[in-house]
Amino acid sequence: MPQTKSVTVIFEPYGTKSEFKKGILLLDALRSVGLNVRSDCGGRGICGKCRAIVKDSSRISKIVEAEKERLSPSELKSGYRLACCTSVIHDATILIPEESRILERKFLIEGTEKPVVVDAAIRKLYAILKKPSLSDVRSDVRRLLDFLQDTYGLEIVRVDYEIEKVLPEILRKADWKVTVSVWNNTEIVSVELGDTSEKVFGIAVDIGTSKIVGYLSNLATGKLLAVGSSDNPQVVYGEDVISRLSFASKGEDQLRELQRLAVKGVEAVIEQACKRSGCSLEHIYEMTVVGNTAMHHLFLGIQPEYLGKSPYVPALSEATDIKARELPIHLNPGANIHVLPVIAGFVGADAVADIISTEVYKSNRLSLVIDIGTNTELILGNKGELIACSCASGPAFEGAHIKCGVKAVKGAIEKLEIVPRNYQVRYQAVGNAKPIGICGSGIIDAVANLLKYGLIDKSGVFSKSSPTPRLRAQNGKKEFVLVSQKEGAARDIVITQKDIEQVQLAKAAIYAGCSILMKKRQVQPEDIGNMFVAGAFGNYININNAKLIGMLPDIPTRKMKFVGNAAGSGARMALISTKDRHVARLVARKVRYVELGLDKDFEKEFTSAMFFKSADSRA
Repeated sequence: MPQTKSVTVIFEPYGTKSEFKKGILLLDALRSVGLNVRSDCGGRGICGKCRAIVKDSSRISKIVEAEKERLSPSELKSGYRLACCTSVIHDATILIPEESRILERKFLIEGTEKPVVVDAAIRKLYAILKKPSLSDVRSDVRRLLDFLQDTYGLEIVRVDYEIEKVLPEILRKADWKVTVSVWNNTEIVSVELGDTSEKVFGIAVDIGTSKIVGYLSNLATGKLLAVGSSDNPQVVYGEDVISRLSFASKGEDQLRELQRLAVKGVEAVIEQACKRSGCSLEHIYEMTVVGNTAMHHLFLGIQPEYLGKSPYVPALSEATDIKARELPIHLNPGANIHVLPVIAGFVGADAVADIISTEVYKSNRLSLVIDIGTNTELILGNKGELIACSCASGPAFEGAHIKCGVKAVKGAIEKLEIVPRNYQVRYQAVGNAKPIGICGSGIIDAVANLLKYGLIDKSGVFSKSSPTPRLRAQNGKKEFVLVSQKEGAARDIVITQKDIEQVQLAKAAIYAGCSILMKKRQVQPEDIGNMFVAGAFGNYININNAKLIGMLPDIPTRKMKFVGNAAGSGARMALISTKDRHVARLVARKVRYVELGLDKDFEKEFTSAMFFKSADSRA
């Protein structure tokens, strides 16, 4: 049989060289050698982020329509292609430009956390057992259970099977002096040689659509020891939840792949935190997990297909406990993973964690919690009633669907202002590096400034006249140049008309969601006592600019509190306090979910919120 023809591809600037089957999709080739590039739409040719440069077009397949729509004629002429639309036909050298690479990003790990009384589910107890004799022939397990009953008053109802198998050897090797780890006062999950009672750790993990953060804590003292963070590896199958739901719904293999990536990301975060603290994996006995409902299902390996189909019902909403080895996640072999409950199909355990960390569930004051992300969760209420919804704000604020949008990586423009005298742009890039694109907080600043100085009107359309050469037409479409290559950018960084429309869609969804919840409670913005802004993106935005473009309700700034990663804080509270874990269960049942799509006023509110307040709101 003839051998399958192959091609050799060199990927720069990595210097990676590998051989592939002729005709392989460039995106698949990159993934196969571990070079992940931005693919916010999951490889569907929609986002235009998987840009690659191929100088010799004869090496690859012909340009397709999706590339013509998302790459300018000058870019195509310079060799730019989309990796998800391009097949490699002959040996080739491919350059991955900086804006397409998945770089280390700026993470927010801190969150507002209420003091809690430490009452972890795990206890480590030192035991010195009497040795067996002809007059005392109790089994090894019974001998240990009797000691715990007599010394600590514990009635253990279960011993982990894996412990039962090795207990005889451990006891005799330790000369009957061991440390016993007990979970929930009912189950023995670990038995160790000697006295290791001070080494008792746990980790709380927030699995976000785009990032994963883990908080390693001492379960005896409640002290935070170290934090680990990472991009969610699932991003290679799409930046947004819907892309991943669609991929997982294709079959069991696809679901297992997304679960594998979630577990891989969590383990990377755990290893990072352990390295920073000097803690051993075998001394981590408990993990709490929060995330939106899609991340919850994918992490647990539950088919999420019906989350994406009306009526958007989750397979599981209650809190669940699972052995780490069942996933598997490499902790102590008997470690327990506690996954907090979810509220609805698009309001997950992260929203529950927001509620317990802000304590709005027991406050007399009416509070609004806004956790801004790829999906934005909104919670309104107090101890009397809590209602919640999810807004399909889209990944625009993560840089997706924005022509020069990037995540908050080194070189991302995160703050900017336009000088009205000459329309020059002052900006701040992450790491004070050469700008490579613009991230969410910078996008809000850009649109707010364009509105403030009359460069766009109330409907978001660019001004017909051009008071500055920065407002230019490219291929018949207007765009505003924030930073040009001549000014030191890696490429011309611009805001296009389509970018503004994406921001309008995102901000309108959030504002309309807030309006519907306020109508449900029959309250006005002035009735809200506290507004908690959660999430990494929310923490970095210019609040006045966010209000100017109509993304947030017009609530006085003095009533606004930035609470950082409130979901992570709530997860850690549930890790070190079984009381807060119980509160999370009660809160999830108490919250009333509002499906925005069913509300008769939502479409009207959304359409109204698409407009900006006024083109004359100028400084």
